[in-house]
Amino acid sequence: MGSKPGQKFGVEDTCRLKSDPALLGHVCRTHYDVESQDHLHDLLIRSYTSVPEQDLMDFLETGVPPKGYVFVGFLEPSQGSSLIHEDDLELVDRALELGETVKRHLDDTMSGTVVSTSAKCCLEPIAFRNRDPNTGEYGSLKFADKPRPRVCSVHPEPDDGETPRLYNVPLSELTNYEEFSEGDYIIYRQKLGYVHAVDRDAVLLLPNQKVVLPHEPAQLEVPLCSDSSKVVSLPDHFEAINTHRLKDGEFMWSTTEADFVFPGQFVFTPSKNLDRKDITLANGQQFVPEGYVLATPPENVHVDWVCPNVFATGMPYTSDDSESLLASDLIGNAVKCDFGNLPGQGPRVSQVKSDTWLRANDKVRFRDTRAAAEKYAAYQHIPPDQSYGYDLNILRIVSTETEVTVQWQDGTTTTEKGINLHRFLGPEDEVWPGNIVALKDATERVQRPYHQTDNPRLTAMSAELWDTVLVRKVGVVQAVDSRERIASVRWFNGPGVELLSQGNILRPGSSLGELGRESTHVSLYELTTYPGLSRLISDTVLIVPETVHQSTMPGPQEESIEATGPCTLSFLAPVTLFKAFVYLRSMKHAIVNSEWFRNTTRIETSPIPTQFGNGTGVKELTDFVGKIISMDVDGTITVRLAGIDNCRDIRVPFERIMMIIDEEDTVPPGAPTPGHPLDIDEPWITETYEYEGGVRLDDGSGDDDWMTEDGYEEIDWEETPNVANETGDGVDRNENFTTPGVSEIAPPDHEEDLTHEEALPPAAGEQPTQREEGAHDPSGSAPSSCPPSFALLEGSPPSDHHFISQNAPSAFSKCLKRIRKEFGILSSSLPPGIFVRTWESRIDLLRVLIIGPQGTPYEHAPFVIDFHFSDDFPTQPPAAFFHSWTNGQGMINPNLYEDGKVCLSVLGTWPTENPEETWSPVNSTVLQILVSIMGLVLVKTPFYNEPGYESLAAENDRRVESSQYTEKAFLLTRRFIQHALEHPVAGLEDIIAWNYLADSEQPDSEHPRLLRRAIKEALDMIEHHNSTSSGDASDATQAVSPFVSRLSLGAVVMLRKHVTALEKIEAAATARSRS
Repeated sequence: MGSKPGQKFGVEDTCRLKSDPALLGHVCRTHYDVESQDHLHDLLIRSYTSVPEQDLMDFLETGVPPKGYVFVGFLEPSQGSSLIHEDDLELVDRALELGETVKRHLDDTMSGTVVSTSAKCCLEPIAFRNRDPNTGEYGSLKFADKPRPRVCSVHPEPDDGETPRLYNVPLSELTNYEEFSEGDYIIYRQKLGYVHAVDRDAVLLLPNQKVVLPHEPAQLEVPLCSDSSKVVSLPDHFEAINTHRLKDGEFMWSTTEADFVFPGQFVFTPSKNLDRKDITLANGQQFVPEGYVLATPPENVHVDWVCPNVFATGMPYTSDDSESLLASDLIGNAVKCDFGNLPGQGPRVSQVKSDTWLRANDKVRFRDTRAAAEKYAAYQHIPPDQSYGYDLNILRIVSTETEVTVQWQDGTTTTEKGINLHRFLGPEDEVWPGNIVALKDATERVQRPYHQTDNPRLTAMSAELWDTVLVRKVGVVQAVDSRERIASVRWFNGPGVELLSQGNILRPGSSLGELGRESTHVSLYELTTYPGLSRLISDTVLIVPETVHQSTMPGPQEESIEATGPCTLSFLAPVTLFKAFVYLRSMKHAIVNSEWFRNTTRIETSPIPTQFGNGTGVKELTDFVGKIISMDVDGTITVRLAGIDNCRDIRVPFERIMMIIDEEDTVPPGAPTPGHPLDIDEPWITETYEYEGGVRLDDGSGDDDWMTEDGYEEIDWEETPNVANETGDGVDRNENFTTPGVSEIAPPDHEEDLTHEEALPPAAGEQPTQREEGAHDPSGSAPSSCPPSFALLEGSPPSDHHFISQNAPSAFSKCLKRIRKEFGILSSSLPPGIFVRTWESRIDLLRVLIIGPQGTPYEHAPFVIDFHFSDDFPTQPPAAFFHSWTNGQGMINPNLYEDGKVCLSVLGTWPTENPEETWSPVNSTVLQILVSIMGLVLVKTPFYNEPGYESLAAENDRRVESSQYTEKAFLLTRRFIQHALEHPVAGLEDIIAWNYLADSEQPDSEHPRLLRRAIKEALDMIEHHNSTSSGDASDATQAVSPFVSRLSLGAVVMLRKHVTALEKIEAAATARSRS
C-alpha cells in the first residue's frame, strides 16, 4: 500500500510517517499548489523529521513547501502539522471522487474518468466496553481518547488496553454521526439550502461521573501537545492558548480555537464554565474541570438558500437568502441530500458507490446498526442506559483504502487502487467518453434584438444574454485517442439547439434529437463544448419532476423572461433566492410548453394531497434535486435523487435538467453510479482505425469518417423542431447555413512552392523613425520599403483602439514629458519583430504589433496589444489590452487572456514578491514591457508559464500536457495570421503587408514573406507527420521543429484547413498585385 518510487503526493492524500506508522495525516500543501499557500499563523507546527534549517525558515515565511517536501496535517489536534520530506512518508490512500479525471502516470497521454469509487475503512469506536471472556459480561464504559492527567486531576490514570477496531468496512454502510453538518445540502419547505454552519451545545462527563452542560461550549479546551522540544511554532492566537502542568512534571498546551469538539473527546475547561458544585468532591475538595464530551447536540443550523422548487404546490414560500433555524425544527422535517445512500437491494439495482464524502478521522455511525452487529464481531452496540443516556455508538475512521472504476479515453474500463492513479486537470479542450460536444464549423453566432421587457427582474444581466449560438451538429464522445488528438463521435440527428449568452444558457425547448447509430472520427481541435451543453458526472442538478400537480402549471397570463434556460448557478451569480425563484419560474413557463415536457411528464389532476404541501411537519418532496452519477456513451444521463426514503436512480432526458448547482466552497457528499457506463444495447463504435504513421491521411480509406469543411449536408432549420422556431424570437439566422459532412483529408497540392529554404529572405530588422501619413491596405501588394519600427501617425487613432474612450492627458500633465522620453527610447531601441504606432492627436495611446519569435509556437503570427498612459503615469504602469482572435476557442498563452488581460508583474497584473519584477517609475520602461512579452511570454513551452509551473519546467515534468498546449497554441495562432490579413488592423496595415505579402514588382526584395513561410512550414509539418510514426515523437533528431517533435493527427487535420485558407489569401493577393 506504500507509494511507488518517484511517486508524488497530492493535496488531500492520506499518508503515514514511516518512522511512526501510527501517525496518519492528510497532505495540506505541496510545492506545486500555489493557490493553497495561505499563512501558517493559526497552526500548531511540530517537527517529526529532520529538515534543513534554511528550508524550514523559508517555508515558515512563504508557506510554500520546498521542492521534495509536503506539509502534512495530522489527524489529532495534539499532533499538529509538520513539514516532511516525501521520502519520509508512505502513501496510505488517495480518495478520488466520482467524475474526477485521472492518469496512471502524469506523463501518460491517455486519461480517464472515475465512474465509480468505493472505499473500505478501518474504524475505531469512540467509546467501548471490554467483555470478560469467561463470564461474557461487559465492563465499565471506556473512551478511546487517552488523557494525560494534570496536577490536581482526579481522573484515573489511563490503562494501556487497546481499543477494538473494525476492518474492511465499506464506506457505503456508514453515514455522518450528525443529522445535519457543515457542507450538507438540505431540502426544507421546498427550498434547497446549503448548511454553512451549525451551533452546537456540549454535554460533558466529569471524572466524578457527573454529566453537566458547560455554560459556554466555546470555552472547552482541546489539548495540544506536551513535548516542547518538537514544537516549531504555536498558533498566533495566544489569548486562546493555556498552559497546564502535568503530574509527571511536564507541561501541556490547550486551545479554545478548535472548530468544534466531538463526542468522545477529552477536553479541559475553566472552573468558571461550570457550576461550583459540579467540580466539588464529597470531601469538599475541588478538582480541575476536565472530562469527556458525551454529545454535541445541535442548537441552530445556519442555511444559505440556493433556490426553491418551482413545481411545488401552494404559494411559493419566500425567505431571506440566509436563515438561522432551530435544529429541532429541521429534525424530522428537513431532508438531507444524502447522495452517499444507495437504492434498495435487488438483482437489478446497481451497487456502484461513490465513497469519498468521508475521510480519515471523520466521525460516523452505521446506517443499519442491527446489520452491523451481525456482520462485525468486534462491533459493540452500547445501549443508552449504559452510556449516561446518550448515544455513543459513534466510530472514528482510522484509515481508508479507495478503489475506483475508471473509464479511459479509449473506451476501456478498469478497476484500480486510488494510490496507483494521479489526479489530472486536463486542458480546456480535452474530452472523455460521454461528453456532449459540438462541431465548431457547424455553429453560428447571431444577435437577437434586446428589449427591456425581456428581462425586467434580472437587470444585472448584460446585453450579452442576446448573443445567441445556433448549434447544428451535436454529438456524444465515444472514445478518444489523446495522443493523436482525435475522437470518435456519434451525432444526434436533426438537433435544434439554441444557446443564449455566448453559450452559457440552453434555450428551453431546445432538443438534441435522436442519437444516430454511426460514429465518425473528428479532430479534437474541430470540437467545442459550451457551458449550456455541459453536464458532468457528480454535478448536483435541479430537474423537472416526473410528476407535477396541475395547480403548479403557469396560467395564460404569466409570461416568461426570454433570457432564461438551463445553466450553471454560478453563471447567475450574484443571485438572491428571490432572483433564483423568478428565473426558475420563468424557465418553467417555457418548459411546460415544450414538446418533451408534454410527452414525458405526468400531470396530477386530483385534489392536492398532503405530500404536495410545503409546510412544516409535511413530508418533503425531494424529486427535484439529484446528482448526475452516469453519463453514458448512448447519451443517457442517470441521476440519483436526493431523498433518504425514496433514494433511487432515474434516467432523465438531457432537457429535463434545469440547473447545475455549482456554487463555490460547497462540497456535498458524493454519490454512486448506477451501472457500467458501456452497459448499452448495441456496440458504440462501428469501425476501428489505425492511426500510426498518419495512415488515415493518405491511404484513401474511410472517406466518410473525417470531419472537414468540405461536403456540407444542408439541414432545413425551419423543419427542425426546436423552440426557437416556435417562439418567433426574431433571430437573424443564416438560412443558407449548412452542416459539415465528412470527407477525406489528404496532403495538399499547391501550384507554387519554394524548393530551397534560402529563397525566403530573413525577417526585416529595425528601420529609422519616420512620420507616416496614410495606412496601407494589406489585401493589396506589399509596400516597397520596410515600415519603421516606431512611427507617430497623423490623424485620429482608430475607433477600435481599446482605450479610445479614455480621457487624454491635459496639456499640462506631468506624464507627457515622460511619454516623449519613452518615445525616444522606442524609436532607437526596438528589437526586430516589434512595431509601435501612436498618434499626434493622442500620444497617450499606443498600438503595438509583435511578430511571434521563430522557434516558438507563435512564430510568424501577429500579436496586437493596445496601451494607454493615464495621468498617473509613470507612477503607475500603462494599461494594456491584448486583441485575442481565438473566437472563444481558448487562450494561446497563460499570460494572454481571451478577455484582453495581459498578465505580467511589470504591468501590475500579476502579484510578485520580487520587487525587481514590478513597475518602477524610475527604472522601468515601455521597451522593457514589450521585450518581456516577446521574450518571457511568447516562449517555446508556454505551458510552464502557468503560475507555479516554473519548477515543473526545470525537471521537464508533465511534458505531455506541455506538448499538447504548445500544439494547440501553434494551431490557434495560425488563425491570427489569417485574421490580420482578412481584417486589416488600423494603424498597422503597411506593417502587416510588408511582413506577410510579396512584392510582385520586386520579387527579389527583402520582404520577410511570412505568409509564404507559414504555409511552407505548415506543409513540411504535414509531410513530416505522414512520413513518421508516433513512436518517432520521442526522438529529438526526428523533430519537425524546435517546439514540436511531431504533430498529432488531429492537429494535421486542422492545420490543413488553415493552410487552405492561407493559400487562398496568398493567391488573391498575388492576383491583385498582378492586375
